[in-house]
Amino acid sequence: MYLEIIEKVQNRVIQLLPIDKQEYPGILLKDTCSEVVRLVASWIKLLDKSVILYVIKGNNVCNTKKSYNILIIKDLNGLIYVVNPTVWQFFPKLKSILIFSANDINIALDRVKEIYEGKWSISEEFIGMTEVEEKKYLNIISQNINENLDSI
Repeated sequence: MYLEIIEKVQNRVIQLLPIDKQEYPGILLKDTCSEVVRLVASWIKLLDKSVILYVIKGNNVCNTKKSYNILIIKDLNGLIYVVNPTVWQFFPKLKSILIFSANDINIALDRVKEIYEGKWSISEEFIGMTEVEEKKYLNIISQNINENLDSI
């Protein structure tokens, strides 16, 4: 079930991009991880209210000295899904925003550290967002995408 939900939200992320530029998500979604991760969390929460969602923050990710956000989903059975809605910024050839699943949140955090390097911790538990917040995030994402179009 979660694979379907993750695939649905991944398609929504790609639909944020101009139709003729959807093959460049890594470039166009640059510097939007904070906003996109929260939008994706909101979309997942709408599809399944029972999940617990955590935004995790990394510093010096992939030795870039940049901060970065990823989403952890914990389902009713305690299974952990690590989702990176803008994964293409670091791994342009990956096909899915689902990075891996695990049985324990600490194991998941350790594995995120192995993959992305840097220092990682839980930033917040995501509860939800208002329509005003969603519009704000969509506007920021749209502005960033338009600015990043020059890089293609």
